[in-house]
Amino acid sequence: MAEERLSDEILAVKAKEGDRAAFEELFNRYKKPLLNFIYRLIGSRETAEEVAQEVFIKVYKNLDIFDATKRFASWLYTIARNLTKNAIRDKRYFRDVSLEQPISGQDEYIELKDVIADPSAQPDTIAQDEELAEQAQQVLNTLPLEYREVITLCSIQALTYEEAAKIIGCSIATVSTRLNKARILFMKKLGLGPGKRSDNI
Repeated sequence: MAEERLSDEILAVKAKEGDRAAFEELFNRYKKPLLNFIYRLIGSRETAEEVAQEVFIKVYKNLDIFDATKRFASWLYTIARNLTKNAIRDKRYFRDVSLEQPISGQDEYIELKDVIADPSAQPDTIAQDEELAEQAQQVLNTLPLEYREVITLCSIQALTYEEAAKIIGCSIATVSTRLNKARILFMKKLGLGPGKRSDNI
């Protein structure tokens, strides 16, 4: 019988009590998705890796204040968001606009074109999708940070509006409004009109 997977919150409590293996498990669960999240906001692989390291160090040092009645993922992404914004303000980053370079293993790399692609697309449209990949990342980099983060949290990380709202520190309605505006602006800048693409982002 397979061993039951412990929840993030239980692992966090164990880590708080000094269980290093529990923290290592949390690190392994989140290192790749967290790196993807930071990269989408910053646009630099090197800086994203640096910030991700800072995030896990801060998480480890602050486990004693983690509230186990709350979701660990929300707490983690809140810390990541704050440190990422600090990095952007300090201008300790450069924008790597290419979408084709994986940041942490090809199996975990999320391509932006996959977010905006129509799942029912026919084979003859795939080449066009590939050509849009780099342009799509460039467009994402031009959006205001508040738009990049809702797209990253809700569309790429697949968090709910409620989870995104807790991380950002705003209402669910604000997340919804920002995401709708971000979608419209993204598609407009990408040069795609209504009906040419599914509205999955």
